[in-house]
Amino acid sequence: MKNILKIILITIISLFALIFIFLATIPLWFPFEKVKDFLVQELSEKIGREVVIKDIKFNILKGIELNGFSIKEPKRYGNRDFIKDESIILKYNLLALFSRELVIYKFEMISPYVEIIKEKDGKYNFSDIVEKFSSEKKYVSKTSDKPQRQKKIKESPIKNIIITSVSIKNGKFIYADYSKTKVFSLKVEKFNFDMEDIILSTVKPVSIKLDCNVQYDKYNIPVSLKSLLTADIKSKKLKLEINPFICGGINTIGKIDIINFKDISGTVNSTTNIKKIIELLPPDLSQKIQEFNISMDINNDLNFSLINGIFSFNNILKIENGFLSYQNKKIIENLKSKLTVTSKYDYKGTFHFLLAGNEVKITTDGTSINNLSESVYNIDIYSPKFAIEYLLALFPKKEKKNITNKNLKDTKKSATSKKKKIETEKMPGVYITLRADSIFYKEVTIGKTISNIRFVDGKLYAETAINAYQGKINCDFVADINKETYSITANISSVEVNKLIDDSISVLPKKDQNKKTLLDDIKNKVYGKFSMESKFYGNTFKDIANTITGDGYFMAKDGKIATTDIGKDLSNKLGIKFLEQDIPYTIMYADFKMSNGKINIKNFKVFNGPNGEKGDIRIKGSGYITVDKEIDFKIESEISPNQAKILDEYFARNLSIKDISYAYNKDGWLPFDVRIYNTIVNKKYDFSQPRMFENIKRNLTKKIEEEGKRYLEEKGKEIIKNLFGK
Repeated sequence: MKNILKIILITIISLFALIFIFLATIPLWFPFEKVKDFLVQELSEKIGREVVIKDIKFNILKGIELNGFSIKEPKRYGNRDFIKDESIILKYNLLALFSRELVIYKFEMISPYVEIIKEKDGKYNFSDIVEKFSSEKKYVSKTSDKPQRQKKIKESPIKNIIITSVSIKNGKFIYADYSKTKVFSLKVEKFNFDMEDIILSTVKPVSIKLDCNVQYDKYNIPVSLKSLLTADIKSKKLKLEINPFICGGINTIGKIDIINFKDISGTVNSTTNIKKIIELLPPDLSQKIQEFNISMDINNDLNFSLINGIFSFNNILKIENGFLSYQNKKIIENLKSKLTVTSKYDYKGTFHFLLAGNEVKITTDGTSINNLSESVYNIDIYSPKFAIEYLLALFPKKEKKNITNKNLKDTKKSATSKKKKIETEKMPGVYITLRADSIFYKEVTIGKTISNIRFVDGKLYAETAINAYQGKINCDFVADINKETYSITANISSVEVNKLIDDSISVLPKKDQNKKTLLDDIKNKVYGKFSMESKFYGNTFKDIANTITGDGYFMAKDGKIATTDIGKDLSNKLGIKFLEQDIPYTIMYADFKMSNGKINIKNFKVFNGPNGEKGDIRIKGSGYITVDKEIDFKIESEISPNQAKILDEYFARNLSIKDISYAYNKDGWLPFDVRIYNTIVNKKYDFSQPRMFENIKRNLTKKIEEEGKRYLEEKGKEIIKNLFGK
């Protein structure tokens, strides 16, 4: 971009310099009536473009006024103007001309217009002019190498040009870049510039004023400058006082000193309030953030120097009175911060504020921040009670379970050595440590949390340990941002399952608040100590619910299941009242696998006692549930002998089984199967009893065998008695 601006600037200055020389000298050597035609012809030949001048006014004592000046674009652009000017006024010192010096004490341009275009092939709409100048220069250089053809170059009638006053009024400049997929456009309108008494700058500071509007995309940014320039040509010193430079609501003042026309030093102070910047946003963006109320005072102090080609600086950024609210709810209050950046491109910073009414302290430092591939950022966040209103995921630190003592020692040793390596030799990236005595989100509050987050080489690593629900929650998260892959290892140890379920329901988003989910059915109904180990993977960040893959198990101990909606439905259909009562258990367990939005559950069981013998019902099951609320789950329950008697009437009425005693297992428990399918909202039931009928078949066969044996025994006794008379 710097090279582009340099080329544009040199081209425009060269064109106007050429025009000025012609304007100032031609009237002295040619008859006035031929000046206009001569000037148009010479400029057209020099630049290879059509040049138009509507009128020239010349007074040898007062100066020159050029009206309706324009340089046309190449023919492929049509009859458009490349450069045009409503009026150019040039007044000079007549006496100085006799000393072959052109002293211009007033140079004024009224409504100048310049349009710079970068075409799709990377060329500019002035490239032909640059090429023409270059070819002429090469031709002169080539012919000058031949002594026999060398001609004496005529000495210029002007040996020095001095401009003491420059003024531009109502200028318009356009830059458009069509070489990229998205067209870049920048407009500068209502450009006014004024600089006077340049020749007197060693005695009196030169006043420089500028104001304009810059339009970029949908943004309209007002810019203004007031400054004083003091120049001592003999001592090679310049001093620029800026008071102020205003750009987009940012007010800047400062002093810049130049010594020997090369060494530079200065101080610059910029102040603003974020509200002034927000006021410049286009209407569509303003509409999107209208529910936000944000305010903060920003002060930036920059001290810099460029001595003997060595650049150094010290920058201090301060923020005070920071405030942010959303929908009239206070989020951030009393924000105060200080950030220092040095010429070594390292930084240190502190932030203090209230987040949702709770104190937060952030300390941060970094190195090589000017080089993304080498920069290291360290951020430490601490709060007694940390509010995460819009954070839906925490990244816990993994805690190994169910491993041998040897493996545990090896794991700890590996983790310790890895931690030491990170502390002593950090790779470039962002390293965040979050420490909080408690964390809350909406109505949910959890305990002490330590989270280590780092972004290194395009990968995000996050490890957090949370004390919550009288247990622990630990998790590892790794995501490759470029490949859009991720993995999650989550472990939960001995938490209060009722609180965990209730809080999960309160924070999970729901498209339809009226539709119940499986979690809604077990809210405030499951109690016990809950543990879980799981691993999940993904190959895309899109539609995670349907693309995530994983497996694991969950287990709850020493709790109970209160009456669920499913239990009530079964009770009403079967007339079994104990299904509406609490079901205590010593263990509830299941294995699960998830893929393509489907969660398969196996080995599900709810037992009270090692084999369920202490309860009225023991449950086994398997099936699946989807993220779209589909369900197909088969429950194989077994009812204790005492409670099974209640089912006699149901089976006699609905299954035509008058004597249910034949349906019992060998251990005296009655099997009862239920299949739940369709959707969570519209559940359907299948009460087929294959196990029960297998028992009936087995028990009736056994009875027949026993009855036959008894008959033969009785007949045998009778035969023996008749034979032996006994």
